[in-house]
Amino acid sequence: METALSEEDRSRLYAWLREQTDEPLAEYVMSCLTPAPLPDLVTKQHLETVLAAEFSAFALTMAAQREADRTAAAEQREADHKAAAEQREADRTALDRRLRRISVALPIEIVVALSAVVAITEWLRG
Repeated sequence: METALSEEDRSRLYAWLREQTDEPLAEYVMSCLTPAPLPDLVTKQHLETVLAAEFSAFALTMAAQREADRTAAAEQREADHKAAAEQREADRTALDRRLRRISVALPIEIVVALSAVVAITEWLRG
């Protein structure tokens, strides 16, 4: 069973090795020692598992966001269509009112014009 050294122990061992040998050998010996307890070291498989889980969570988040965006866009389109339909109905109502006024006013104007023609004709004959 391997036991890892604390950073303080590693520093003291390195200093002692430098005193007893030369610096290159002290560096080599220290490089052979694990920097942390083996169970604390991250394995490639662990990284792949964590990254896969993170990617899956991200993909789910993005899928949910896309769905929310689609729903919001559909609701906005529906609101826009409803507003356009209401505007068309208001325009039709306003046009109908104008046409009714014209249809009422036009015969009156024709009668007034004909009365004027009759009056002028009588005046000319007169």
